[in-house]
Amino acid sequence: MSSLLWSLALATLLGAVPAEVETISSERLSGDLVEFNDQGLTLKIGTDTRVLPAAQVLEIRRAVPQVPLPPGPRVELLDGTRLACKELSIARDRATLTLPSGVPVQVTANRLASIRLGESSPTLDDAWKVLLQRERKNDLLVVRKDDVLDFVPGVAGSLGEKVVFLVDGEELPIAREKVYGIIYRQRNTPPAKVICQVSLATGDLLQATAVTVMAGECQVRLAGNVDLKFPVDELAGLDFSAGRVKYLSQLEPREKKLVALFDLARDVERDRSALGSPITLGGQAYTRGLGLFPQTRLRYRVAGEYSRFRALAGIDDAAPRLKTSALLRISGDGRALFEAEFAPGEAPRPIDLDLTGIRELESLSISVQTN
Repeated sequence: MSSLLWSLALATLLGAVPAEVETISSERLSGDLVEFNDQGLTLKIGTDTRVLPAAQVLEIRRAVPQVPLPPGPRVELLDGTRLACKELSIARDRATLTLPSGVPVQVTANRLASIRLGESSPTLDDAWKVLLQRERKNDLLVVRKDDVLDFVPGVAGSLGEKVVFLVDGEELPIAREKVYGIIYRQRNTPPAKVICQVSLATGDLLQATAVTVMAGECQVRLAGNVDLKFPVDELAGLDFSAGRVKYLSQLEPREKKLVALFDLARDVERDRSALGSPITLGGQAYTRGLGLFPQTRLRYRVAGEYSRFRALAGIDDAAPRLKTSALLRISGDGRALFEAEFAPGEAPRPIDLDLTGIRELESLSISVQTN
């Protein structure tokens, strides 16, 4: 896994930068980030210094004030990268994006997923999302009338003072101010090998194939050898979990069996407790996890792609304190991997299972034991 992570180039950070670090074993550390390179991370915590191997770093977060998006076009690329621009033009097969810093960046036009030229509002945001989810064999020219978005299918061309759009074989030059946006047809483009997701204070999101942070500057390489630079003060976070870690709440179970509880409809809660509240175990809140009622059985296909299953299990602090306990069983490919009984008020227990070669995490089940 370290070879996947460190095709990423990370150089030394000069000067301490306040940051929160999460490790692959779910340990959270807060302090000043002194150094981060391909060997490891140095974090100053008070008067102590903590050194972590690079392969153990899952995420780095920085508490930076959110910067409002500047007025101008918003561009989304096929890999999910989102960029706010000061200016945007398209000629032939090249798009030129001028970033808020004034730096121009060139992207091949076939890497564009959408361009939004009009203003944003909650109503328009929702309408835009609906259009993005449509299946489409053609490009969509999106226009606005009040708070309603409509579209014309066709083929998008150049973009300057006018937007050139081909409809039924006829080339139509349209004034730019009359166009709300362009959503490009769906393409079968091979996914880029993203190793780091870079979050910026503006809310922009970069899917990086390489990153270098040094001397107060962050350099990011996107798919297609597109290079970006910005001050480290604009950096909100680096997420290395892509290709290394998958949360169970992100996966769809192959099979799900739920036994009705007092004739009430229920389901598995993702990233929430079974009661719909934040997951809390032993007084500690967690942003990721599953909330399960008793008599729940789940089966996941892991296809031998994962080496370990790590979790913290227990009865949520918000659960009623009844005179019952819960029995949790986990098995893989028909072989028992874990079984334990949990009582209300008990400290949560860590689970660390070897999944090497296992194709199905066959059951994640809870049953109630009455005392």
